[in-house]
Amino acid sequence: MDIQEWFDKNGTYQEGLMIYASLPFKSNLFLKSIQRENISNLLKLKYELKKALNNKSAVIIKQSEKITTEEVKTRVIEPILQDFKNKDATTSLDKENMAMYPMELHETYRNRISDFYEACELKFKLNMLHPDAEEEAFDLIFKLEILWEKIDRAWFVLNHWKDYNRIMPMKETEDFTKLNGIQLVKRRDQLQTSISKRNKTLDKLSQEVEASPEDRTKLNLYNRKKEQLQQLLIDLETIRNLLKNE
Repeated sequence: MDIQEWFDKNGTYQEGLMIYASLPFKSNLFLKSIQRENISNLLKLKYELKKALNNKSAVIIKQSEKITTEEVKTRVIEPILQDFKNKDATTSLDKENMAMYPMELHETYRNRISDFYEACELKFKLNMLHPDAEEEAFDLIFKLEILWEKIDRAWFVLNHWKDYNRIMPMKETEDFTKLNGIQLVKRRDQLQTSISKRNKTLDKLSQEVEASPEDRTKLNLYNRKKEQLQQLLIDLETIRNLLKNE
């Protein structure tokens, strides 16, 4: 499968990654940043592949019914890891520092680092556990899942700034503890309806942005709607946590 076939046949995200990983002038840093499949990363991947197509980069990957995890690991992940092994650690740190972000995101940046080191410590503890210590292992795994979720959210916010110079919402819009149980349930249902509608809007906008990647007005609208969706999700999660504790 070549680049044109990938577009014509609506190839999978993993196939697109493998095609980009095979490009002679690929960026391993960019490749690492788009490992997670989502709308934003898909748009970035399509943009880069369109550029390669316009530059007549000839890349072909083996056609198969299903791309295996081992193929992705060999063709995509291992080159990235090797690239980072060849770099000095201090160089990576120099490229990523708090000064890159506005004051509003400094707390998010610090928390991301703190959560990462805490997750590393928990992982070491998990590796040292006796095989029979199942209860303690489950407890550590649960804590690790929470930490990695927080780290992913932090990267989501930080990358949004790096990509678009826009700040993603990070806190709830109001103090929901002032609402009683009935009010919380009503607000929860309203938020779920709004989130469903916003997702449909984003699906439509993503197609428009994909069709016209140079249209900055549409891209800004897409990002604004994405930020509004993030705010709705934060409010919904806050309310759900409050309802759990009632």
